Amino acid sequence: MILSYQGGGSPLHRIDPLSKLVVLLCIAVLTMRLHTSAGQALLLLAASFMARTAGGVSWRRQWKAMAFLIGFAVPYFVLTLLTVPGSHTIWQFGVLHVTTEGADAAGSVTLRMFTVFLSSFVYMVTTDPGDLVTALTRRMKVPYRFAFGISMALTFLPLLQEEGRSISAAHQVRGGAPPKGIKQRVGWWKVFVSAILHNAVRRIQQTAGAMEAKGFSAYPERTFLREQQPSAAGQIMAVGAVLITAALWWYIHIVNL
Repeated sequence: MILSYQGGGSPLHRIDPLSKLVVLLCIAVLTMRLHTSAGQALLLLAASFMARTAGGVSWRRQWKAMAFLIGFAVPYFVLTLLTVPGSHTIWQFGVLHVTTEGADAAGSVTLRMFTVFLSSFVYMVTTDPGDLVTALTRRMKVPYRFAFGISMALTFLPLLQEEGRSISAAHQVRGGAPPKGIKQRVGWWKVFVSAILHNAVRRIQQTAGAMEAKGFSAYPERTFLREQQPSAAGQIMAVGAVLITAALWWYIHIVNL
């Protein structure tokens, strides 16, 4: 599964969840602060390089994880490209015109989507949901009901992905021909999404019933099988990420990237 946690021995696997969460937030802050295509491209390359070297995520897996974003990114890119005003026209056809400012803005917002997704993806595949719940509850004093809600969300994503594969395979086994044309594709996606939502609701009901049977939330506190201790390397990385983000914030403000 693309969106599920996979154990490993990479540096990011050995770092505690909260330290990685600080780095993730720093990346999110920088994506919101950068307003040019060049700056967003550099940040995306940095995130991809970190995923490969520190997280052990291959280039192919990164591309495979981000491939489905293309269906959302391309229309958004085209829409932004044609609607953002500017003074330097690159191409014009009737009422449609492309400007340098519009191209830069379109590239910026599109690359921002990939950077945020890639950094979140790396966090998910290198962070055990159980360790995240323990860290949030023990160290951040987050109510364990909320922390377990986050853990369940991370768990349900790969389950829904597997459900989608099963539904698609069942459709092929039953002799369903691939959809052709816009009308058939829209109809196929309506059935596909409806089946996914139905299975998701069913799984949520089953999980809620199991949690109620086990007395979840019956007590103000909850015990854990293992404790999550902060790592020195993680704390150094988190502090370094905050300092680098602050320095880049100042630099971006100076050069207007």
